[in-house]
Amino acid sequence: MRKIGWMRGWLAGTSGLALAVRAAVLLGLIARGAALYGRLRLAGRGVWPLHDAARELRLRRFALRFVAAATRFRGGLIKLGQVASLRVEVLPEALTGELVRLQDRVDPHPFEEIVQRIEREYGAPWTERLAELARDPIAAASLGQVHAARARDGRRLALKVLYPGIERSVGVDLAMTRLALWLFDFVTVADLGEVYRQLRDAIRGEMDYLREGRAAEEVARNLSVDRELWSHLRIPAIDWQLTTRRVLAMEFIEGVKINDAAAVERVGVSRDDLVAWAGRAFLHMMFRDGFFHCDPHPGNLIVDEWGRIAIIDFGMNERLDPRVLAAVRDHLRASVTRDPALYARSLVSAGAIDPGDVPVVEEIAALAFAPELYNLTPQEVAGLDFSLHFRRMREQLEKLGTFRLPPGIVMWSRALSVLYGLVVELAPGLRPLDLFGPYVLEFLQGPATPSGQGEPVHRTARSG
Repeated sequence: MRKIGWMRGWLAGTSGLALAVRAAVLLGLIARGAALYGRLRLAGRGVWPLHDAARELRLRRFALRFVAAATRFRGGLIKLGQVASLRVEVLPEALTGELVRLQDRVDPHPFEEIVQRIEREYGAPWTERLAELARDPIAAASLGQVHAARARDGRRLALKVLYPGIERSVGVDLAMTRLALWLFDFVTVADLGEVYRQLRDAIRGEMDYLREGRAAEEVARNLSVDRELWSHLRIPAIDWQLTTRRVLAMEFIEGVKINDAAAVERVGVSRDDLVAWAGRAFLHMMFRDGFFHCDPHPGNLIVDEWGRIAIIDFGMNERLDPRVLAAVRDHLRASVTRDPALYARSLVSAGAIDPGDVPVVEEIAALAFAPELYNLTPQEVAGLDFSLHFRRMREQLEKLGTFRLPPGIVMWSRALSVLYGLVVELAPGLRPLDLFGPYVLEFLQGPATPSGQGEPVHRTARSG
């Protein structure tokens, strides 16, 4: 067992040789992924047929290889796998079904490494800054882990510590991710370079604990504007005297995870109500503030003894540029009113397409908003032949000269997907439309910058 542990630690290490091995394994994964993609493309065109069962098996085998590599090397690979596992609207279920296992596959680092990191950040033995430091972590994540601690004045703290050397290993993982997305960029409509930039910024941002502390405080200020909502929430206070870029000292909040049904029942508040208040908090961030926590999964939602929801772990946060947010509003309005012209102008305003692509997008929207496809019953949908419709859509998409994902949209979409999944999984008695509807309607009624006016948004500085 010691030998296995030593080998795993070496493989996940940051020496030159360990990083070279890491890069070589990832290059092998990229090659396998490219071969699998080529095989599926040939099957899709009827050149080299592949039965559904065989397709599912190939996808699952590739996902298992990725999971094995991520479990061995940890770091950014686990984070990338966790993000990918949530994109069920983009990736096949055979992939996401295996990748989701990475949500719980993070072994803690040795206590001695954590102490070394703390003391390097504090510039002194930890006993000079803290009264107590628990040896066993409360939680271990892909980039850092949390230990219970006590300040010299007696306050209980949760100390989040970035793993030593994680910046270098994540750098290798991001370089390989960039290569993989560059290789596949030519076969997609979207600019995968922008997808990479948004993932890169999100992961690098998670390794800056000063940024995370500021994000937690900003979210708390924004949510406190709604007094009723705020009365059901908690955001841990930040101890700036004990916080550095790689060590985050937060108020310790005693509680249970929102997905622990038995423990939540003992609190005496229905889980439907708890999920509703948590959902409102995230919808407030996304539709009212434009600055939001990107990761509303159960592990980040704690129920305290008074039945309040404590939102923790603000490492993944995003800010939408006001013009992008206004363009999203117009885009939703166009979808509701079935207005192809507004639909296209909203994409120009967001910087997603160039003005020259407006006629093509208007045609795409007209196909999507076709009257014969509007307001159908499930039985009517089941009786339709969509083959001609999809072929026309593909023909129009192939005419697009440009398409870029606006800054922040990747994480905005991800947060919405995770939140919707949380509601469906934990609160089956809660109607998602009842929860999401009021925020979306309020958002649609808000002010919007006229689409098509001014310069389109391409890149904005991240803050938080």
